[in-house]
Amino acid sequence: KDTIEVFPETEEEAEELKKSLLADSMINGKFISSDGKVGLIMIETKEGMDGEKLRKALEKTVEPLKGDAVKVVYFGMPLISAYIADSSKDTMRLSIISALVILLVLYFCFRNLRGVFLPILIALLSSLWVMGLVGTLGKSVTMMVSTVPVLMISLATAYGIHFLSRYYEERHNLGPIDAVKMTIEDTFVPILMSALTTMAGFISLTTASIKPMTEFGIFSTLGIFFAFILATFFLGSFYTILPSKKVHKKFSYESNDIITKVLRILSHSILNRKKVITIFFIIMIGISIFYGTKVRPESSIESRLGKDNPIAKIMDYFKEKFGGVDFLYVYVKSENIKNPYVLRKIKDIEVYSEHLPSLKEPSSLADFIIQLNDAMENKKIVPADPHKIDNLWFFGGDNKYIKSMVGEEDKDTVAMIRTKEMSSNALTKAIAKMNNFIEKIPKKVKAVDLSRLNSNEREKYYPYIADEIIDALSVRGIVIKNREE
Repeated sequence: KDTIEVFPETEEEAEELKKSLLADSMINGKFISSDGKVGLIMIETKEGMDGEKLRKALEKTVEPLKGDAVKVVYFGMPLISAYIADSSKDTMRLSIISALVILLVLYFCFRNLRGVFLPILIALLSSLWVMGLVGTLGKSVTMMVSTVPVLMISLATAYGIHFLSRYYEERHNLGPIDAVKMTIEDTFVPILMSALTTMAGFISLTTASIKPMTEFGIFSTLGIFFAFILATFFLGSFYTILPSKKVHKKFSYESNDIITKVLRILSHSILNRKKVITIFFIIMIGISIFYGTKVRPESSIESRLGKDNPIAKIMDYFKEKFGGVDFLYVYVKSENIKNPYVLRKIKDIEVYSEHLPSLKEPSSLADFIIQLNDAMENKKIVPADPHKIDNLWFFGGDNKYIKSMVGEEDKDTVAMIRTKEMSSNALTKAIAKMNNFIEKIPKKVKAVDLSRLNSNEREKYYPYIADEIIDALSVRGIVIKNREE
């Protein structure tokens, strides 16, 4: 039956309903906050649902019906995905801004249009090839992949600058063709080594178990490879066909501008203080290693978006009202999940999870059976008799909760445990402990009717019964000091 069959019409009826709901362990903290001021509606979405369309559809449906509700908040992974997609658009805009800044820097350095646009062209072409490859392979542009154009502007531009700087230096003393040949000879290996080391760094990301990170590593590596090809062969071909007629005097070896003077002083200082420079870098490496070992990986949504992000604030609100924003699902498969042993072990898993600091408010089919049994026989336990469970199942068979929690032919179910922490490290530790606990649960058991055995035969099973009782007490935090006795 529905939890609320008759809606209250007076303040007194509303208060009575509130008290009854807060007294229900399957509702309090799960669908209604402990203070009774916030209600939670959980909606199961179809796979591949567009988050933005879902949000608009919900607003169109809910807004006219919300009445006196103070606030309605929409939250869930489809909506988070939609927000991240919007953030990807912001990243695209950031790439345009960064390109404009680099254009100004390039103009200051080269003082001609070729020097400004050719390095940027290398970055844009490599980005275009990468994003075109993403589309060709049928991949979606994730938040991480969307950063590749910005990355190319910063890294690929450097390859073009390196080539152009050397070309302009050689052009002062050599003809157009010879200048290109000498530039390629001088820059090919340095640019290649720079590209290879950068590619090695990005390709290492493919070992990550997170798919967006793996894709980012692959496409970034390809982008760097494309940039290397373009910076050497495209620029070489370009200046062979369209050689530079005039080169700014600042690229001459005899240049005496301010930047050249500063660089000469700096190089002179470094070459004459080798020991000081070496000691300085050794100290810096030591400090980096020391503090590098203190870095802890974190991949929670909050750490990626920032505490002031609207999504992170909503997550904090749900954490305050319901103890968390997400669930850990424990999948259970058995020949018959209505078996008393299976239901009791599911309940043990729930009880154990409540002792872990990162988990809270477990819920499962076992809770529903216990609640029904309490209503029928005033006993908050899973009945030991399968026939009693069948009777309870009959009374709750049309319940939507039962149908959503049980698989086909009553052979599988899930236990839902709310996660309090947003930290991936804390959740990883909690999941590891849960796995260790679950692994200790016997996967195969045999039902024995002790009433049909004589006293001597029954005594053989007493140790097993004692172990079962002790394990159940241990799960609930009751420690038996002398277990063997």
